[in-house]
Amino acid sequence: MKREDIVAFQKVVPHSKSICGSLDNSYVWEMAKEINQPYLFVYKIDHEKIVLKYNEDDFGDFFLPEDFELYIESNTNQDNNNESGNIIMKKSELNSSMLFKMRDGDLYALLDDVESNKVFCNKEDIKQGYSDYGISINDYDEDLSPEDEAYDIVAIKQRNSCVKVIADVLSDTEPEKWDWVEETEKDVEEQKVENIVQNITINITIDSSNKDSSQFRELINGLSKYATQYSKV
Repeated sequence: MKREDIVAFQKVVPHSKSICGSLDNSYVWEMAKEINQPYLFVYKIDHEKIVLKYNEDDFGDFFLPEDFELYIESNTNQDNNNESGNIIMKKSELNSSMLFKMRDGDLYALLDDVESNKVFCNKEDIKQGYSDYGISINDYDEDLSPEDEAYDIVAIKQRNSCVKVIADVLSDTEPEKWDWVEETEKDVEEQKVENIVQNITINITIDSSNKDSSQFRELINGLSKYATQYSKV
């Protein structure tokens, strides 16, 4: 991996260990595998060495940039998926190469302020100098429960670099598909419409062979009336 692409708290996958022992004897990599975690975190970036950890509270280990690659989230990873297919996200898994969408609709980047606190920053925060702005990651529990509902994360996208994330935030560029999206219960009216559409589909399939049938005409008339009513809501 190129040094210039490495930022703190990225998820990475080691494939070798060129200094301070071998990958087979790396404590942090062994611990990550033991808990079925297929990545490590970039914890500290020195002039030559990179410190990787498997969590924020335990020991770190030294690697060189060429010893690892960026970990890319995959929705096919069943160990990390919930029943809906979304990746289960935790506070400890967030990094500065992720693009975030909040409840208010703004896009955010996770950056370090002047005191090395991790803060979520939107376009205006970044433009004004985010050290005095932003939303602290300390406002969240491990399961991403926020103290303020406005700080709710509703979608997350893994990008290749922090630079790409900042560019997305500044240009309001939202991805076509997010890696993780908040699970929400369907709106009652939305579910009602969905059920009606399903019934219509079934009935049309049955009656389409006889378009002159009274049942088919009643179906179309009923659909027209409902569409008119729904458009006024």
